[in-house]
Amino acid sequence: MYPKLIDLMKPIYVCLFALLLVLCLTGKAQDIRSNTEGFSVNLNPSYASWSSESVFLGSLDDLEPTGLGIYAKVAYGFTQNIEVYVGYGIESFNREVDWDTYRSGTFDLGGRFNFGATLRPLRPFAEVALSIHDMTIDPIAFDGSTEVFNLNVQGSSFTAGLGLHYFLLSNLSLTLVGKGSFGSFGTAFLSGEEVLGLDESLDFEMYRIHLGATYFFE
Repeated sequence: MYPKLIDLMKPIYVCLFALLLVLCLTGKAQDIRSNTEGFSVNLNPSYASWSSESVFLGSLDDLEPTGLGIYAKVAYGFTQNIEVYVGYGIESFNREVDWDTYRSGTFDLGGRFNFGATLRPLRPFAEVALSIHDMTIDPIAFDGSTEVFNLNVQGSSFTAGLGLHYFLLSNLSLTLVGKGSFGSFGTAFLSGEEVLGLDESLDFEMYRIHLGATYFFE
């Protein structure tokens, strides 16, 4: 009797085991609320402001200190916490004054530390980067001169920032980042001619806020 009963129960045991396995896998998948490993892409509208104490740059940072633009980033997460990235952003400061060109481009090469774990949909992070900046302002005129120039300045900075991921899906997040860049423009050109003999550092600070979306390739 007992062997026959056992034989009859085997299919039930198999079905129960299969159901338990499905429930376990489903429960595990539901626990994963966020994933920052692997490749990801990020796209954000951005807001920027800049300032400088340089005498050569004069009051340019006061005339149009803020701009709007777009920022894109490609990253790779080695773990849930450690990530490296490259990013490029461009902002236009041509908002009120009638400039022909007033824009800034920034290239970032950096690293990011993501806090929290995959069970959390809200993941704060901190990041640092080395940044290369290129700014063009056209036209400009110096005090007492009627001649106008195209000004292009290029330089580098150290950038640090803080941000948040809010995961709508385990591989898709709304991303908010605030960062500051602190450096100097090492070279300056007026209408294509390099300006030599400057007796000051063309220091600058630039602050950027990005709000957009990040997609992680699972």
